[in-house]
Amino acid sequence: MKKYLLSLLGFLCISCHAYLFEEYQNIPDEEWCIRNPIRFKIDIPEDGTYELLSGIRHTTDYEMANLWCFIKISDSTRVLFRDTLNIKLAKPDGRWLGDGFTIKSIEKELNKKPYLTQGEYTCEIEQGMRMQCLKGIKNVGLIVKKTAQ
Repeated sequence: MKKYLLSLLGFLCISCHAYLFEEYQNIPDEEWCIRNPIRFKIDIPEDGTYELLSGIRHTTDYEMANLWCFIKISDSTRVLFRDTLNIKLAKPDGRWLGDGFTIKSIEKELNKKPYLTQGEYTCEIEQGMRMQCLKGIKNVGLIVKKTAQ
């Protein structure tokens, strides 16, 4: 009975994350500098409205309570979509938001849900803070899922 419940719980956890795309890229030396965008190649299988989320994994050495990001989605000929995200990483009292202990993980949905046609796209995420380089950023990710029609 115990094995059955654990298997069922595992299946439910896996099925909760039906993402079309999920990828995280490492930040060299955990230091994300301005004008070093993180790029993702996305293959959209069918026309539709898509939900995009930016994922951030950071250490507790990160010095700020938030992270501004500029996001750009392009096809092979032009920029189709831009968004600016303010990702809150800590509460005003300094307690970290997100999951994890020494490495915190948080996802933030983009403000808009773009309509994309079938094809290949490039997504760029660039840090938009006033500091030249941000220490403590471990990974930057992108998650894409099709919205329910």
